[in-house]
Amino acid sequence: MKPLNKSNDINKYKNYGVLTQPFLDKDFVYNKIKNDLIHKQKDINSGYFLVSLFLWIKNEVQYSREDEIQKLKFMRSAKEIWESKKASGCTDYAILYATFARLLGIPTTILHTAEYDWLQRLKNGEDSWMHYGHTFCECYFNGEWVLVDPTSEYIARTYNSEKLELPYKIAGKNIYIPYFRGLDLGERQNVEKHNKEMDKLCLALEK
Repeated sequence: MKPLNKSNDINKYKNYGVLTQPFLDKDFVYNKIKNDLIHKQKDINSGYFLVSLFLWIKNEVQYSREDEIQKLKFMRSAKEIWESKKASGCTDYAILYATFARLLGIPTTILHTAEYDWLQRLKNGEDSWMHYGHTFCECYFNGEWVLVDPTSEYIARTYNSEKLELPYKIAGKNIYIPYFRGLDLGERQNVEKHNKEMDKLCLALEK
């Protein structure tokens, strides 16, 4: 997968995708973030701006029940996720984060990744029917691209865009390989369709 182009991608990721259309007033969102910054005595231009955004989202939207997750994954727009107050996982949190960040003028990607060990099994033709991955965002903020994990509440100012080696674990793993970067999924997908697309894109990655 191509790395971010620092000039062209800044403008590209100001746009909205199919599932990331804005639905709240910009000033309303901005004031939510600003109030948190004032409370924590942080400057509006500090990196904590990005932190305040995912803290607000996580406070407003909780995880769905386990029996609901498969029905909701990859199927909903940001507006639908927000109004339900339930997230089916990391992709839902990334969709919300990207929507609000772009609303606030921050170019933001949605970055889908595959867990490293699972990816090796897929490429080797081994048992890989259970899909393991994680969805991040990348934000262009204060003149640089930074990695944001809205689900795990983590930000990295420097990172390898070809191989994410995290200082924390997600489901026991901490190495994730990006296979798709976009405005969002581009369409509503059920789990089966999403997994087939993930397989195709991951198999196209260089070893």
